[in-house]
Amino acid sequence: MSPRRLGAAAALAAVGLVSLLFGAVAADPVGAVLAGEALRLRAAGARSSTFRADDGTVLFVRELGPRSAAVPVVLLHGLGATSLYWTDAALALAKAGRTVLIPDAPGSGESEPPRDAVSGWGIPNRVAAVASLLQALGVRRADVVGHSLGGWTAGAFARAHPFAVRSLVLVDAAGFTPLDAEEADALRRRLSPGGRAGGQALYDLLFFRKPAPAFGFVVEGIARNYRRENVVRTLAALDARDGLAGREAELPRGTVFVWGGRDRICPVADARTSAARVPGARLFVFHGVGHDTPLEARDLFRHVLLDVLPRD
Repeated sequence: MSPRRLGAAAALAAVGLVSLLFGAVAADPVGAVLAGEALRLRAAGARSSTFRADDGTVLFVRELGPRSAAVPVVLLHGLGATSLYWTDAALALAKAGRTVLIPDAPGSGESEPPRDAVSGWGIPNRVAAVASLLQALGVRRADVVGHSLGGWTAGAFARAHPFAVRSLVLVDAAGFTPLDAEEADALRRRLSPGGRAGGQALYDLLFFRKPAPAFGFVVEGIARNYRRENVVRTLAALDARDGLAGREAELPRGTVFVWGGRDRICPVADARTSAARVPGARLFVFHGVGHDTPLEARDLFRHVLLDVLPRD
């Protein structure tokens, strides 16, 4: 084949590959992003393992750094997310010499759904899963960081297991905003939308600084992700009686609150109120940032996280 024909064939192959990749992203944008994050973690030497919760559910965790570290950092993801949500933060922590544990919550990512199809999706079972993780890996104390529903879980875990938590960082955490039954139902509907319009509204609710243009396939992909069984069942199982509001004094002294100033799900006003009730608490407000501070202000968030966590 002549050089000209070889060049044309190579160009056609490249176009075909780009078309194939774009098709995959358009069909499942969330899945495509997660696949890329998984590759980044594997390239950095992340290990994967499983452990069993008390109810027998097989749960999945990613680990970076030496398992022998005395006090690892546990990163807990929020609703609709998986352990891969924390890729940027985990890589920064590992580069700084920390050991990082990033579990998939029950029913999320590669973790099995809870055995109890009703109460197993709530906060108490998420807390039990974190306790099972530390027990399985022989970890006595950890620095615990949680975002959104993961922040609610982290706070509830710190209350239930105070001696297992050296420090606590709550990022745009749920559980501090009291909602009546009508408000809670409205929020559940907004967090599990139908159609493109619902997906667009959810995208606007989650992000002030959009991580990607609001193309139709993007918002539809996000809407599909939030209509999955694990999201719907978790929303149905959340109970205000497990909330953190009014119980802030039971959180560890010096708890760090990191919040987006434009958070429309967990308002910063509630974070200010709650932080004032925790002895020695610190509150960092990221102005012009919505509910997903780790994604909307990646560099600044990594800097603050590394600064507030205790040095080993």
